[in-house]
Amino acid sequence: MDKNKSGKKNFMNMKKRIITGVSLLVIATSTTVAAAQHTDYFNEFFGGIANNFVKDTHDQVVIASGIKMKIVESISAEKSSLVIVSFEKEDETKFPEGAAVSNLELDLKDGASYMVEQRLTEDRSKIIAMFDMDTVSSIEGKSVTVKADAIVDDKTGEVLAGGPFKNKFTAQDRSNKFDIDVTLTQQNEEVGLKALYVSAIGIELEGERLDGKTSYLPEIGPIVKVVTKDNQIMELSMGSISTTDIGFKWQYSLDKNGDRVFLDKSNVKKIMINNQIIDID
Repeated sequence: MDKNKSGKKNFMNMKKRIITGVSLLVIATSTTVAAAQHTDYFNEFFGGIANNFVKDTHDQVVIASGIKMKIVESISAEKSSLVIVSFEKEDETKFPEGAAVSNLELDLKDGASYMVEQRLTEDRSKIIAMFDMDTVSSIEGKSVTVKADAIVDDKTGEVLAGGPFKNKFTAQDRSNKFDIDVTLTQQNEEVGLKALYVSAIGIELEGERLDGKTSYLPEIGPIVKVVTKDNQIMELSMGSISTTDIGFKWQYSLDKNGDRVFLDKSNVKKIMINNQIIDID
């Protein structure tokens, strides 16, 4: 996947600049900001965790060449999503060591950029894949298709089960939106933030350039902090920046060490953008 470098032109084709990888942060305080559902699938990527946030489960299974493909769970928020897909044998036998899914792709009519990571589970009963997706427009009610070519031996390239595999789901926006009017300037850049979205998968800030450089993603990025109802303060780092139908968006979904943060929306009291405080209670 192509990556945007700051300052280079971005022609609304949803190239995505990835800041860092993903993992999970659990905050060990009396009131926790980071929390996620305890499932085998999310644990495989984000570690052992046990708390709840709103997510969508999907039951539609597609079978091809003796392989069951299922879109298991998704967490969507305005223009961002995490999607988990599983592959397992219909006869319930195990995959060999080194089994992998070839050419995993995600397709959305209005355009999307994404990272994808896959793992063979420890018991080799499933191959699970996680898509970390950014979209041009709101994800609400959109049909998202996941495709793959085959199951292969990752070392030899041997085809273990021929596809193609294809499944889809309808995404639901689980974020809370807040209209804001925040102007940021730095050197020769000026941007205006118009909307803030709070969800389990982080803080999304959407805005537009006010300096006329609309073909470029901004290089600046504000300091974003979450204030909880018991006055705990946590600074978030940017996970990605991408184009949208009104300009651009920043996704703040990491802690200072680059680990993935999941938010308990019900526990968030304020969002601080640089020195400006936004009440969301």
